[in-house]
Amino acid sequence: MLEFRVHYMRLLDKYIGREVASHALLGLAVFTFVFFVPQLVRLMDLVVRHSGGVFTVALIFLCSLTPVLAFTIPMAVLVGVLIGLGRLSADSEIVALHASGISLRRLLVPIGFVAFACGLGTLILTFWVSPAAIRTLRGLEERVLMSQAAYAIQPRVFDERFPHFILYVQDVEAAATRWQGVFLASSDSSSATSVTLAQDAQVIDGASRDQIELNLGQGSQHDYDPREPNHYNVTTFGQSEIPIDLSAAVIGPKNVALSNAERSMFQLRADHGPDWRDARVEFQRRIAFPAACLVFALLGVPIGVRPRRGGRAAGLILTLVLVGGYYFIFVTGTHMAQQGSLPPWLGIWGANFFSLALGFIFLRRIERIRKPNRLVAWVDSLFRRRRPAQRLESQAAPIPVPISNGKLAKLNGTVPVANAAVAPRPAAAEGDTVSFPMLIDIYLLQRFFYYFLVLISGFVMIFDAFTLFDLLGDISKNHIPISVVLNYFRELIPLMVYQLAPLATLVATLVTLAVMAKNNEVIAFKASGISLYRLVLPLALAGCLIAGGMFLLDDTFLPYANQRQDALRNQIKGRPAQTYFQPAHQWIYGENSKIYNYELFDPDRNLFGGLSVFELDPVTFQMRRRVFATRATWEPSENTWVLTGGWIRDFDGRRVTRYQPFKVESLPEISEPPSYFRREVRQSYQMNWRQLGEYIVSLHAAGFDTARLSVQWQKKFAFPLIAAIIVCLAAPFGFLVGTRGAIGGLAVAIGIAIIYWATAALFEAMGSVGQLPPILAGWAPDAIFGFLAVYFFLKMPT
Repeated sequence: MLEFRVHYMRLLDKYIGREVASHALLGLAVFTFVFFVPQLVRLMDLVVRHSGGVFTVALIFLCSLTPVLAFTIPMAVLVGVLIGLGRLSADSEIVALHASGISLRRLLVPIGFVAFACGLGTLILTFWVSPAAIRTLRGLEERVLMSQAAYAIQPRVFDERFPHFILYVQDVEAAATRWQGVFLASSDSSSATSVTLAQDAQVIDGASRDQIELNLGQGSQHDYDPREPNHYNVTTFGQSEIPIDLSAAVIGPKNVALSNAERSMFQLRADHGPDWRDARVEFQRRIAFPAACLVFALLGVPIGVRPRRGGRAAGLILTLVLVGGYYFIFVTGTHMAQQGSLPPWLGIWGANFFSLALGFIFLRRIERIRKPNRLVAWVDSLFRRRRPAQRLESQAAPIPVPISNGKLAKLNGTVPVANAAVAPRPAAAEGDTVSFPMLIDIYLLQRFFYYFLVLISGFVMIFDAFTLFDLLGDISKNHIPISVVLNYFRELIPLMVYQLAPLATLVATLVTLAVMAKNNEVIAFKASGISLYRLVLPLALAGCLIAGGMFLLDDTFLPYANQRQDALRNQIKGRPAQTYFQPAHQWIYGENSKIYNYELFDPDRNLFGGLSVFELDPVTFQMRRRVFATRATWEPSENTWVLTGGWIRDFDGRRVTRYQPFKVESLPEISEPPSYFRREVRQSYQMNWRQLGEYIVSLHAAGFDTARLSVQWQKKFAFPLIAAIIVCLAAPFGFLVGTRGAIGGLAVAIGIAIIYWATAALFEAMGSVGQLPPILAGWAPDAIFGFLAVYFFLKMPT
């Protein structure tokens, strides 16, 4: 008997362990994907611009993913416990287990084993793998950028990344190793200036890995010292070679100091310098996160076994509430520890201590499963509110049945109701299935929007928690008030809703249809004569409604919210306030083959200081005239610039044909108005589609690269539309995974989302570097997934 009981418990332990582990793995995939989405575009851009081997690309992705896992594994444990036990409780398996004489505290054994394994994995990540991954990622990015720096040169763009040089290239051939029309200006701190112009250039590898060499074709070099304005030297050449150092161009100044996230545990522990407190906080955090896996298991078991309606959906809501509370306490404690208000160990471990105490309190009452705690009761009330009240059997209308004399009677056979026999009424009368809205449409829309709102709220909460954790060090270092932080996240929410709405739409569609299929509701509708196409119609309309809402949000409120949240983020990061203008941008391409360079531009007074104008021959790309003025002011009455204290030099090859000093002068060819130089420096997400289109036109006329912005303009229309397309793509899969219910739908949703976002990021990166036309880069993901949606939708057995 004892051996049978031991074998029975082993089977139960394996069953419960598999149930919790499977849901934990799914939760890990969801949370990791939500956190990893913003990095996809940057990583794809790095891969496309700087192509490396398959191993290098895979290692970059793996190293980027590793630090995120240390944050999401404890959350996944809580998801696995609450959703897994929630499913067992909803199917009355917990009641059966309790009725068989097994203590519910016995569930801590298999669940504790799963939590211990997750905690051990998190410990390995935080102690060794994550610091090494961050160091490796930085080295990989530097090496890849270094090896492909020459291929990142864009035509008609002033490239200021190279040390001691400003580089401008008129055109770049497809192979990216031959340039046409090269303008190279020195940017040394010395007062002397040197400008080199060449008709073409060939790019070859330099003597070392961090160098390239420019083999210039026919051209000239202009040397000038402002301290001696009467002296000017022009040197022509048939061919010349110029080495360019790339190390500072792609990675900036060398920073040999490791950040706390890159340092080993021994280095953090041995730090007694001025930043010792931050080092201790990082040290304690690396221990507290693995311990959180065990704490979440202890907290989740007594909450998860409570009988409640909603099953997995209720478990997801409980997970979001508990995770939000935990990380709020954790972030608050970390902030106080970094400020010195609390010891580092207490600030970091405070959330674990509070959750552990709460878990022990709930554990004492675990056997009284008929009395749910207030938290569970509140979640249950959410499900009861959204469900219509059911009629009692006594309140049902009498069912007419035929009797022998052709009359009808009630089912209880007491009162006759008609004299003629009644034919059986079809479940769906002719024409009813095409009317809209039907009762089934309202039913589907209620369930869809319920899941949509729960998911979008959960995704936003999780992403905000991760963002807050990332900004915590800056908040503490710069002494940012809590009001500024709250305002930042308030302005960040619209952007998160816009970016995550398609994912929430996808998951909500799959979960809605998968749950209906599992409960045999789909079979009932098909038996009633309702086609699956007709069943998907309200969800497709909901997808179109969400797509329209996303476009309207991006066209009205979102750009201004993004401007405000960027300004608040700069304040949190300790950066200077952004003015959206760049008056100190010293190089700009003018009209009629002119290049402007200035030391100062005051947009309020329309004033230039230290202005130089280079007029070039568009055919030979050689200098025809050079104008210098110590001061230039705009005269609105004459629509011209008034130049003060300068000179004019005209050239013919290597000869200076005219030199004219002046005190006051105005030249008709310098005709660009002040608005030409007051160019707003804004990101694409800070403008709606009209503003972005005008911005692209103005930048392109000034010689700036607009490929990336053009792709973003196309995505202003393409990205919202995916919310409607993805509903039609998800519907066939939702019916197919019906036996797995919500979990099957969620798993398929994550797979589809990973493929879509990776594809979209790849096409966006290819369009940004000019490998694809902007319209193709922006619309290709929609076209691909739209074709797949039509194919699977038409192949769906109705």
